Amino acid sequence: MYFRYILLLNFEVTKLTILDLDQNQLPSLPSGVFHKLTQLTRLDLDQNQLPSLPSGVFDKLTQVTRLDLEQNQLKSLPSGVFDKLTQLTHLELEQNQLKSLPSGVFDKLTQVTRLDLDYNQLKSLPRGVFDKLTQLTRLDLEQNQLKSLPSGVFDKLTQLTRLDLDRNQLKSLPRGVFDKLTQLTKLWLYQNQLGCSCPLSCQNLYELHCSDQELTYSQTAPTNYQGIALFPWD
Repeated sequence: MYFRYILLLNFEVTKLTILDLDQNQLPSLPSGVFHKLTQLTRLDLDQNQLPSLPSGVFDKLTQVTRLDLEQNQLKSLPSGVFDKLTQLTHLELEQNQLKSLPSGVFDKLTQVTRLDLDYNQLKSLPRGVFDKLTQLTRLDLEQNQLKSLPSGVFDKLTQLTRLDLDRNQLKSLPRGVFDKLTQLTKLWLYQNQLGCSCPLSCQNLYELHCSDQELTYSQTAPTNYQGIALFPWD
């Protein structure tokens, strides 16, 4: 049975901690639908038909640690939509239709360790969009339409261990774009349009996936990897 519409009176269970509404056919959310659920720690809204989110829809969910919006039809995000989710550690936005991100959209998410943005239609990233995500360990940007990256876009992600950038349209990388990623162990770059060598200085890099080939580097002295050059293969 599918729930296509949600009434405000349905969710006045103030002690609820987990709410799973995935795999329904929800076409919209009323703006105050979750305002009574102040104890909620997990909200699953994946695999619905949401084209947008009302401003303030998550503002009372200050205890939520996981929010899943995967496989909807989101075309944009309201500015500040996640600002009250200060305890969030896991945010899933993959498999939507996002073409851009508002500047500062993730600035309040200082506890997030995983952010999934893969399988969207992002053409560019705002400068500094990830700067406040200093606890992030995994960032997925696979299968977007990124043609370039802003200089310093990953500089604050010093805890990042995995970065997926494969299946984009990247033609070049800014010099030093990965230099601050000292904990990075896995990097995906295949199926881009990189036409030149791209120097790396990721001292702990263990797996490098480039074009349709997988290059696995294993070593006992990670500092030997300073200045790895990536050559995309046809």
